[in-house]
Parts: sequence; structure tokens; C-alpha cells
Amino acid sequence: MGELKLTGGLKVGKVNFINTLPIFYPLESGAVQHDFDIVGATPAALNALLDSGQIDLGVVSSIEYGRNFQKYLLLPDLSISCTSRVCSVLLLSTVPLQQLHGQEILLTPKSHTSIALLKLLFSRRFEITPHYRVTDYHMDGSSWPDGAKAVLAIGDDALRLQKSPAVNLTLDLGAAWHEWTEHPFVFAVWALRHGSLLNRDGQLHQAHATLLEARDYGLNHLEDIATTVGQCSWFSRQECLQYLQTIEYDLDSDKQAGLRLFFDMLYEAGELSRRVPLNFLPVVKDK
Repeated sequence: MGELKLTGGLKVGKVNFINTLPIFYPLESGAVQHDFDIVGATPAALNALLDSGQIDLGVVSSIEYGRNFQKYLLLPDLSISCTSRVCSVLLLSTVPLQQLHGQEILLTPKSHTSIALLKLLFSRRFEITPHYRVTDYHMDGSSWPDGAKAVLAIGDDALRLQKSPAVNLTLDLGAAWHEWTEHPFVFAVWALRHGSLLNRDGQLHQAHATLLEARDYGLNHLEDIATTVGQCSWFSRQECLQYLQTIEYDLDSDKQAGLRLFFDMLYEAGELSRRVPLNFLPVVKDK
């Protein structure tokens, strides 16, 4: 993650994927002023950092909130979600879906929510029983991992690997969920620890307002963000723009319903120990 220069501000967790740029590009470019210490990592690593109190708030896997909701509060109206296609959470296979019964699927260790969603889709929607193995499979551009029948890839890895000539089938997990449930899917939420609320209450509400301002700025400047990515990446400007236009960053009532349904399914499958409420940072009313 690199060495941090701490300012005494809130430590805010950032997923190091292109899909977080509409919020973090405005912050890191200076377009939206803040005093955050931004900590970049994979989704799985950020889950651990928030759980251990090494960051105050950040983007974390939805399932991290579901597993440990007693520790956390959600920031209202912020998420990383999709309605239908997400384009960067993909099951990529060299064989048709039904031929994966009894076969091994490699799962990225970078995401917990995507793994849980994939298992739900296979067990309850497709009624296919593969073998799963979590492994940090070798990624070299768009080259296919040696010997793999299928892999679950997320984020920038998925955007690269889907271009491999070995891919026979691409299952977009966001689209598969929406076709099945007619709800959006919430891959990540913004959460904070209860302890941070006790120690930094005023800062947290200001931080929430700053993040909403950054999100709104970013969504109004997607072309600028895509241009920046296209200048220094394997991802073209047009590809980046089309991709970012599929991601949604709010947490409206329909997304909340989809998130509750996901948690309920995981509870019924024995993956969560109890039903999960959505507890939000209290809104400060104007005096």
C-alpha cells in the first residue's frame, strides 16, 4: 500500500480499482478539498483494516458489513453497485456453464462479496456444484491461468482477463443477479466503525458530506477521468468511459432491498449467523 503521510485527519480506505475513481479522483486531484489520509488496498485487505480499526471508514465488501454489522454503521447514499451488468465481476470459463459441474473454479482472494454471490448463483439459480479454490492465480495481462477451467475475476483483473482468447463463456455476476431477482446488486458499501463515531463524530458527518460532493463531481466529469485512465493504462478512454457508466454509486431504496435480499439468502444458506439490519450513520438535522 505504500508509506502514508498522515495529517491527523480521518483514515479513509480506497479500493485500488478503476471503479472507485469517480469518488477518489476528485479527492486526489484537488478538485474537492479534504483532509483525509487515503489508504489504498484490495477489497479483502480493506475489510481487515476496517475490522481492526486501522482505518476509520472506507469502501468495504458488502459481506464484510453483513458478517460484522454489529461493529459498523453505513454511510447513507454511497455504494459501488450495478443494475444489471457490472463488467468487472466475472466468471470466465473455457467451457460452457453446465460443464463446470464437478470442475474446479479458481476464486480470487481479493474479494469476499463476489465469492459469496457466485456460490449463491451456482447453488440456487443454476443448480451446479463445482469445486472452489481460493488462490492468487497468476495474472499476466490477459493471459489465462495455467490449467484453469474457470476463474472468478474482479476489478481491473476482470477487465484484462476477459480479453483472453481462452475465454469461451463470460458470466457477468451483476447481470446474473438482476435477471434472477430483478434487483440491483451492491458489491461494496461505505462503512465506519462505531468507535470512530464515538471519537470523531463531527468529522464523520463532514466526511460524509465531502464524499457525496466528490461522488457528484466525479459523475459529472467521467470523461475527464476516462481520459486520465486512457493516457496511462491498458484500458482505452472509450472503454473506461463505457465501464464507469455501468457503475452506480448511490444506495437508494431498491439497492437497499437488493442488499437485504442478498443477506437473507446468505443467512438461509448458513453463510451468515443472523439476519442483517442496515444501520446507518445518523443524519445531522439543521438547527
